Amino acid sequence: MNTLWLRAAALVLPLCLALGSGIARADAASEIAELMRDKQWPEADKRIEAELKVASTSPQWRLMKSQVLAAQGQHTLATAALQALTQEFPELPEPYNNLAVLLAAQGLYEPALIALQSALRARPDYKTAQQNLGDLYTALAQQAYFKAKALPHESALTPPPGAATSTTSTTTRALR
Repeated sequence: MNTLWLRAAALVLPLCLALGSGIARADAASEIAELMRDKQWPEADKRIEAELKVASTSPQWRLMKSQVLAAQGQHTLATAALQALTQEFPELPEPYNNLAVLLAAQGLYEPALIALQSALRARPDYKTAQQNLGDLYTALAQQAYFKAKALPHESALTPPPGAATSTTSTTTRALR
């Protein structure tokens, strides 16, 4: 009877430890997320580093690490970390989205657009990426508007020197 109980314990114990480890990791993630919400960056970074020692390839911890780096103004390191994540885990939309946010903040709208499109290819229903894409299109429209506004004032009906005359451009301009 004792040997049967010991065999059962030997089979169940690793399972319990594995489940307990998963619960511990979930607790750690929520605790670190709370530290990040409270902007306790050094403590969050220390906790993430401890988790990375156990699971160095975990996309969850690496994504959180990139968020801490960005919050601490280490945008180059955060960008590099996110680019690595997009290469290793192309199926995850979050690294693409976060990368796009960092790129757009630097005025790098075209690479940001590509990153957001990749996020939405990975998960078409990813609302945050869709909202960020809308914001990016707004920024691109503003940029185009200010470029157009800075151009010298010319008659809308006068084509540039050497340009072929077209009624389409006149009609389009008249519709505005």
